[in-house]
Amino acid sequence: MVEEIATVVSCSDEGVWLTTTPVATCNTCQVNDDCGTGIVAKTLTARKHHFFVPCTLKLLPGEQVKIGLAEQSLLMAALMVYMLPLLLLLTLALLANALGLNEGGVVLFGFSGGFAGFIIARRYGQYQEKHTHIHIIDVLPSLGIQQQIR
Repeated sequence: MVEEIATVVSCSDEGVWLTTTPVATCNTCQVNDDCGTGIVAKTLTARKHHFFVPCTLKLLPGEQVKIGLAEQSLLMAALMVYMLPLLLLLTLALLANALGLNEGGVVLFGFSGGFAGFIIARRYGQYQEKHTHIHIIDVLPSLGIQQQIR
């Protein structure tokens, strides 16, 4: 299971709205000033992800929770985004070549296969967004509560 820390934004009877901010690991590297990846990571701001998780827990906005996602869902999403367009591009280009089309036809078939792969991957992403089960694993202790206890 892939785990991430999320912050509760708002609550309802059906569940909670959470937000996560990806953490760039390049900021902790010793050579990030000389590395092209480190420079790009500093330049681009981290994008927040906002999503709904159904649950029966009584949470308050601002609380942090540990969420989990099955590796299978993540692996399928990666395969759909990276492999499917590439496979369709190559398959249709080879098919066009086998049909005896000229070079322009092969390129056109290849690009249309890659484009179709991206469309299918996008539709699968929309489907998976509705059917992926993100679970709240744990509610993390709040710093405010810990300071009140001391």
